[in-house]
Amino acid sequence: MNLADRLAALFEQFHPAPPTPYVLRRDVDVSGVSGTGTVAEGCYFSTAAGSAAVTRWRGEWGLTVAWDRAKGVEAIHGHGGATRVVEVPVPAMVVALTSIASLGAQRGEDPWSDGWNEALRTVCGLVEVALGAHLPVAPDGAGPVEPH
Repeated sequence: MNLADRLAALFEQFHPAPPTPYVLRRDVDVSGVSGTGTVAEGCYFSTAAGSAAVTRWRGEWGLTVAWDRAKGVEAIHGHGGATRVVEVPVPAMVVALTSIASLGAQRGEDPWSDGWNEALRTVCGLVEVALGAHLPVAPDGAGPVEPH
């Protein structure tokens, strides 16, 4: 099983889409309590999980809030644009990781192909290190996962 297949298997459990993490970034502290900058972090759940959300406020007054409808996060805490939801683009990252993992080694006498292959092995190795504990295990005796 190559790395692209293992990544696809990892994210298939979240079909049709994985949850989307976010932060609340505040430019103006309307309430006088939270301050500015990143004041909370959270997650939007997929439509398969009911499109709910959860937010955890940072700082001394930390509080966790569950939302039945994800749109409530910005509607309640946006303060007319003073605070905005900044999503971490997990679906785009999944596509990018899978695309990188599915890239094949270059063949030929061109010295560029050696640099390409080394870079590809490095990136795939970094993906393995970062996600290895979560990826389905390659079949026994398969050795290290190589790009195909």
